[in-house]
Amino acid sequence: MLARNTKINHPLGAVIDLPRLVPAFSSKGFPFLTTPNVRTRTKGKRKNPAVPRTKTPTERKISEITLALELVGPFIRDSILLSAYDLHHGHLRKPERFFAGKELIFIDSGGYELSPGFDQTEPVHWGTPKKAFSRDDYLEVLGDLRRDLPFVISNYDWASRKAPMVGQILAAQKLFAKFPGFLKNFIVKPGSHRYVDVDEIIRHINKLRAFDILGITEKELGKDLIEKLKTLAKLRLGMDREGVTIPIHVWGGLDPLFTPLYFLAGAEIFDGISWLRYAYMDGIAVYRDSYSILVGEIESPLDHARAQTLSHNLGVLRGLDTSFRDFVLQKGTSFGMFGNRAAVLEKAYRSLVTQIPAIEGGR
Repeated sequence: MLARNTKINHPLGAVIDLPRLVPAFSSKGFPFLTTPNVRTRTKGKRKNPAVPRTKTPTERKISEITLALELVGPFIRDSILLSAYDLHHGHLRKPERFFAGKELIFIDSGGYELSPGFDQTEPVHWGTPKKAFSRDDYLEVLGDLRRDLPFVISNYDWASRKAPMVGQILAAQKLFAKFPGFLKNFIVKPGSHRYVDVDEIIRHINKLRAFDILGITEKELGKDLIEKLKTLAKLRLGMDREGVTIPIHVWGGLDPLFTPLYFLAGAEIFDGISWLRYAYMDGIAVYRDSYSILVGEIESPLDHARAQTLSHNLGVLRGLDTSFRDFVLQKGTSFGMFGNRAAVLEKAYRSLVTQIPAIEGGR
């Protein structure tokens, strides 16, 4: 089997257990809220320097997701993911308050926010304005990060999305060299194709040893689910043959049904914002505001119900993490740890094995 439970070493010295299901926070597709912002008035010459500057109330727009971060951020101990795009534009209210105490803090380079598409599991919400965000802006964000916290940074993949494989690798190495104290998450792009070319990646497989994690966005794995699973499985098999042990990160692949299948196909790190949009109930994602109905609390105020949904979803993710580890301990002999969805997940896995028999010969 390709499912595994490995470890990576952070430059700060921590040994990080995998797999990881990482709740992500992104402003993309969420509304912006107007909030008071008090700042010191700076215009005009001060008549009397001894008199303190007056403070002028202004308005500031922040993303709705900052409320979710403030609600659950203090209680997340393992991993979170934030976008450098949101950090640069001030879409979150003092997010650095929630960095301490985390085992890993993933920083995305902003490609998701800059791209016109959405994650496969996300409803399309138009109306969120796209702002400029350059490589220099990204470097500025990275330069402001504390060096004593366990950050994982990615390459600026938006700029290299159409570049050949070697060019992507060289650009990533150049950026990562500026920040040796962070884990290096290399997001590979399809280049001139719509989806990643597994054979092309495998041809350069030994160059991937320069990185700590290999990342691929879910929507660029393939045109449908079986193709995505085959892509992951072929890539993991190719890496194993060459002894390249770095984990695979599926960007945007956080869903109670999809994620277990990506894990079975060899990936170990998953992130996404579907946990902010949906309620995870009985192994599937349902309309977020259905949560209060399903738990028999239809009289709960909307804000209270949504807060409960976030807390519940985080619990589901922790449960999935435990199920993944149990599956590895059982050496793939049982799917019972996946509860009511065990049968459908096993059936999907068997379908994958029939197309790539070498999976059963994995470790």
